[in-house]
Amino acid sequence: MQDHWKELLPVDQYQVRLYAIVQPFDLKILNYLYQPLIGASACQLFMTLLFEAEEFKEATFTHHHLMVKTSDSLQSLFEDRKLLEAMGLLNIYKYQAGDDEPLIYELVPPLAPEQFFIDGLLNIFLYNRIGQQEYGRLKALFIREELPLNYKNVTANFTDVFTSVNPSELVSHQKQVVGEIGVKEQEHRRAEPQLASDFDFDHLYRRLSDVIISQDAFTDERKEAIQKLSFVYQIGPEAMSNIIQRAFLHTGEIDIEQLRKEVRKYYQMEHGAQLPSLIRRWQPQALKEFHDKQPQDDFEKLIQWFETVSPFELLEAVGGGQPADPDLRIVEDILFDQKLMPGVVNVLLDYVMRTNDYKLTRGYVIKIAAHWARKQIQTVREAMMLAKSEHKQYQDWTENKTPSKSRKNTRRAKLPKWMEKDEEKKTDTSQTSKEAEQRGKWLEEYLNNL
Repeated sequence: MQDHWKELLPVDQYQVRLYAIVQPFDLKILNYLYQPLIGASACQLFMTLLFEAEEFKEATFTHHHLMVKTSDSLQSLFEDRKLLEAMGLLNIYKYQAGDDEPLIYELVPPLAPEQFFIDGLLNIFLYNRIGQQEYGRLKALFIREELPLNYKNVTANFTDVFTSVNPSELVSHQKQVVGEIGVKEQEHRRAEPQLASDFDFDHLYRRLSDVIISQDAFTDERKEAIQKLSFVYQIGPEAMSNIIQRAFLHTGEIDIEQLRKEVRKYYQMEHGAQLPSLIRRWQPQALKEFHDKQPQDDFEKLIQWFETVSPFELLEAVGGGQPADPDLRIVEDILFDQKLMPGVVNVLLDYVMRTNDYKLTRGYVIKIAAHWARKQIQTVREAMMLAKSEHKQYQDWTENKTPSKSRKNTRRAKLPKWMEKDEEKKTDTSQTSKEAEQRGKWLEEYLNNL
């Protein structure tokens, strides 16, 4: 996540403006298509800002006003704001000459359903979030059904109705027509998630023969599709080059729809029938302990690491390979349902795997996640401290708890290093206490024998 702004304060001011007109139908799109991805709270923030833009044009408010209006904390508002930004629904502008001017919050209408369902990014995550049946129901709600093949379009065209106008009439209406077109273009501007341009196209081109597929074939539209597919399915340039060649052999060109089919086929061969899930990648800047200072020891370095990696990357690091689909589903559920911060999820995953023989048992993980959610744990340090203090209780929560007589034979993984330090300190303190007691007894016996 890029660090564009300082940490928000309640006294910081903002103004709301509209990038384009938001229609009532757009709110229906927001409710049905975007809410499963970003949650009700973020959608409510969009609507709150929308009403302010419509009712109080160019008015300036403080974030404290927004906190009172939504009954949310500043941290929650910051998190919801970032979700809207990620979806392309909100643009943020900051005055460059200083911090006294208000932030500009610019609302962007959601994608039209026709665009959403062919987006290649949002539609895949929505499908895997709500399932095939509900996805089909929503698609039928928003996308009109195709007419039977035996129907022919007999609608009159423009030249059937109108004739040409003379040059003087054309000139007199030219300004008005241009102005109307400008308004329509403004009305049809839509939100679209922006991906960081980190796909290595140069590597991709080197893997492809220029004789078979020229670089000229990679139009901006095709490159955008490749970038989205790479992000969604976590596919690098080498694998993507093979997929593009297979798609090219089918059609003789880089057909985007055929490319999507080939990518989907490749992914399902590698990972099974499940489509990838959407996992938020970052710990919010406002909840990072080390976004503006350096860690001083190994414990603080670990906190910083938990704050900067995604849950997906942590599963890769701890598990030593591609995370399993059931594990990703657990992570997605505790992010969305329990609303834990990604850094907190990282601590939870690390703790459970290292104390539970590297297994993520769904019921066990969800139970701890619910406990942390009730405790309102939001920072990495809070999560690590709670894991230490509640370790014995969590061990009693493991599923299929064995009877006390057989517990001696139950295999237990070692504690994470960040927990072992305190254990070692306790052991050292206990040992020191025993040694002091023994020295005291020896001194007492020695004095009595004088």
